[in-house]
Amino acid sequence: MAFLPHLPSVKGESLTSYMNRTAMFHCGQSLSKFLSVFEVSQGNLLLPGSQTISRLSELTGLPSEALRKMTAMRSGNRRLVVGKESVHSQFFDLSKRPFCAECLLEDLSSSSASNGMAVGRLEWQMEPIRVCGRHQATLQARKIEKHADRFRLLPEFFDDRRALEDFAELAVSQKPSRLQEYVIARVGGQVGPAWLDNQPLDLAARACEMLGVVQVVGTHVDLRAVTEAEWVEAGDVGFAFAADGLEGINKGLRSIFDRHMSTNLKGGPQKAFGRFYQWLQFNKNKRDAGPIRDVAREFILDHFPIEAGVNLMGAVVEKQRYHSVYSLARKTGDHPRTINRAVISIGLADGDPDKPNVEMLFDAEAAERLMEQVRTSISIVGLQEYLNCNRVQAQQLVRMGILKKLLPEGQVANGRLAGVSREVADEFLVGLVRAAERVSAASDGMMDIMSAAETSRWPAMDIVRGVLSGMFSKVEVVDPDLKFKGILVDADEVRAVLTRNQLKGHVGIEEAVELIGMPQQGINNLVRLSDDDGRPYLSERAVLNAKGKKVRLFAMDEIRLFRKEHISLLDIAVAQNLSPKVMKMKLDGRGLMPLAPKYELGRIWYRRADLDKI
Repeated sequence: MAFLPHLPSVKGESLTSYMNRTAMFHCGQSLSKFLSVFEVSQGNLLLPGSQTISRLSELTGLPSEALRKMTAMRSGNRRLVVGKESVHSQFFDLSKRPFCAECLLEDLSSSSASNGMAVGRLEWQMEPIRVCGRHQATLQARKIEKHADRFRLLPEFFDDRRALEDFAELAVSQKPSRLQEYVIARVGGQVGPAWLDNQPLDLAARACEMLGVVQVVGTHVDLRAVTEAEWVEAGDVGFAFAADGLEGINKGLRSIFDRHMSTNLKGGPQKAFGRFYQWLQFNKNKRDAGPIRDVAREFILDHFPIEAGVNLMGAVVEKQRYHSVYSLARKTGDHPRTINRAVISIGLADGDPDKPNVEMLFDAEAAERLMEQVRTSISIVGLQEYLNCNRVQAQQLVRMGILKKLLPEGQVANGRLAGVSREVADEFLVGLVRAAERVSAASDGMMDIMSAAETSRWPAMDIVRGVLSGMFSKVEVVDPDLKFKGILVDADEVRAVLTRNQLKGHVGIEEAVELIGMPQQGINNLVRLSDDDGRPYLSERAVLNAKGKKVRLFAMDEIRLFRKEHISLLDIAVAQNLSPKVMKMKLDGRGLMPLAPKYELGRIWYRRADLDKI
């Protein structure tokens, strides 16, 4: 049966406080005697289970749900439930009894809601709560020296007004941290930042404080020496980062990392992150740190040369992401200066190619592949044998960019860095052979690239480019083992195709002669002649071949237009079944004037429009 009248609770009051007031209000006894009479242990009242709550509900008349909200409930091995939040038992630090002296002094007033009795607040028992939000002062505490004191020193048993006044005078003014406000709100059922809400409350709070303490107090701070005021500031700073989720956490980690980098001190992640790193890496008590461990691990893997196989924050690194010059040198045996020049010159990192920087990082996979290419690179001299070509051809292949050097043009390179990677040379050879048809005997007119260059008067490098790009319809290979010298082309096709393809929509002088039906000298004169509007009948452009020599090109559109608008005397005579001489006499007799003086264009040409008039 419940005691009557029912004693109302005070907002935020803890269960021990309420039961203390109940004992005095109904029985005029201390809480310890009251519990003894009704066979409830002190330990079960401090951290009750469901049976204890049911028993206290019977005595007080308050619903079990109301009593649950006033305390932390036992929930499995070293777990507690406060509100609807499951937390580790350390979230409630029972080694001390925090309190706000101003609050307790107000409680002792006869006009207070508690009728002059001290009231303990549930929030004071939570580890992240360090400031009284009502009085803007850090909580003070009486330390528990003996097990018996866990109950005797509860704040609600502290009714010494003079001592409380002394404590109040010593209290440090401070605003609650945003972390504290979040914890209280979340216990009350409110929703907060998603990244924090998606993990247990105790882990979220600890993550904020640990991220913040190395920002506020120092990277290698002694955590035992951190003051309550410093923990408050740390919680506020850490919460500001964590409230923005992954982006905010990474921003916080970046600020610590940048501070480490600005000191120019060498060292790995433990040197950079200090206690924060040690908390996540060594974890002696095997407590889960929550998702911040994964975020920190990813940040470290992206900013330090962590080798594969290393156990980093509880997980083995499967693949190294980044190297420094020195970590790569340890793995490959290459000289750090060679590595430094290679990765900077190739664009994997920014820095001074002549001065290795221990803090400079670059993609591990790309750098390892690059140094493998350096170790197996082929010199220009070596290319002669490797490709089966002569020295001049090897030099031209590199100089023309058909074979890319390890380092880009303009980069200072010597030794192995000045060569061509074996991979590039192999791709070149594969490309040549792939473009050729395998035959048992060469077709008529087929010859090797050097012979075709001499016959067609086109540079060998232009022919090589044509083979690789599939420009020629006839490319053969009898013996692939001959490599470069085994590739066969048709010199006539080479001449026609290379000329035509120098500029889209243009042909060379040989094709222009054939298409118009005019000798080369006539083409030369046609370029200089203009129509009645002052426009040239045929314009000429020039491009340079691989040797730097000019190649004359003519627009197909202009050639077609000329043939459409003009006709030769020979073609007119054939159409009329007359000889050119007779046809010329008839046209002269009708006053038809040719396009140019006699034979200047190789033949006599007329405008078709003039013919139509007669």
